[in-house]
Amino acid sequence: MAEPDEQRLFTEACLHGLRAKLCDDPGSLDRFPPEVAAMARRVAECLEVPEPATA
Repeated sequence: MAEPDEQRLFTEACLHGLRAKLCDDPGSLDRFPPEVAAMARRVAECLEVPEPATA
């Protein structure tokens, strides 16, 4: 079995972390492999909650 591609793992983690943050659903990360879930949680923690634009 080949080693996991680190760039792909990082990309998946970013996407899943972003989705979890935007949907306010960090529990959804539990269904991913542990290494992806751990990275995705770190990504989600680093993201700021978006604020509505003011004109």
